[in-house]
Amino acid sequence: MKQKIIFFHLLNNFTGSPQILSSVINRALEDDYEVKLYTSRTKGFLSAFESRSNFYKRSEHRLLTLFAFFFSQFLLAIRLLLENKKEDKIYYVNTILPFGAILMGRLLGKRVITHVHENEVSPKLLSNFLFWVVRNFSTEVLAVSTYLRDNLSNKGIKSEVIYNCVTKDFEERAGDKQRTITGFEVLMLASLRPYKGVAEFVVLARSLPEVRFTLVLSDEITQVNRFILSESLPSNFQVYPVQSDVHPFFRRASLIINLTHPEDCVETFGMTILEGMYYGLPAIVPTKGGVTELVENGINGFQLNYTDLDRIAAEINKMANDQIYWGELSRGAMLKRAYFSRENFGAKISELFAS
Repeated sequence: MKQKIIFFHLLNNFTGSPQILSSVINRALEDDYEVKLYTSRTKGFLSAFESRSNFYKRSEHRLLTLFAFFFSQFLLAIRLLLENKKEDKIYYVNTILPFGAILMGRLLGKRVITHVHENEVSPKLLSNFLFWVVRNFSTEVLAVSTYLRDNLSNKGIKSEVIYNCVTKDFEERAGDKQRTITGFEVLMLASLRPYKGVAEFVVLARSLPEVRFTLVLSDEITQVNRFILSESLPSNFQVYPVQSDVHPFFRRASLIINLTHPEDCVETFGMTILEGMYYGLPAIVPTKGGVTELVENGINGFQLNYTDLDRIAAEINKMANDQIYWGELSRGAMLKRAYFSRENFGAKISELFAS
């Protein structure tokens, strides 16, 4: 009989954590494990897999979302108790949020692997509770970067680093298609949360009118339209709502940028930066967090905070006007991606499941 792995993820969407889980599930299938997935009924990277509902649904009202979160974990725990089978030996919990699966997994005597992507969640009280659950009820903990591993260690949690990778489909599509460069274009993929640096991205666009700036948001069209109406955007600035296919944006881009405010939110990895590497894109990222492990100053980009917009603008301008300089950074990006290969990721996941 095949060994079964049950996977848990709270909100299926087109962000980094479900994308990484899709690679983990595909590796489990390649290794001939039987898999079962519990996630939300929303569209995202996990939609390709057959799944069972985890009863979670977000609301525009924060209190309702918080209630839905706790209620979904209660219902999930009851369901797992009723459906418990001896062959379900491994619970793989993606992010710290599905705490019902972590608690019930240990109660039922399962091997509980928690894959941590986040440094902290809001509010603080919830974050402390979730990390307490991870620390006391996980069998093993994975971290997506050395930075996050060290942060978890400060919380009393021992973890192993497995760097993220792009999906097989992304790697193949990036390799099959030629880039379509017409002028210099700066790409940022973010959300409309204030600490993601959208306001600073607009300022950069205004200061460099000869350069194109493209913002791809993880927000729906209604929120994006509100943003467009509330801002006076320059003519060299384009903004798009959440996209299921980001390859056309990477093909046109010359540089990828992350302007997250490190004092408010620390990037624990930087999935969009890694994706940009597969298109040979240099990157500009903050000076703190796991994202610094992807970018070396002067090799494949620069570590610069959003507060240093003059320096960021100067680097963009230099890349835009010096093809040789940009080409050296682009080659550095192509070389750097080897540290975060699918082969390394897959081998570590296989070894984890077999241990």
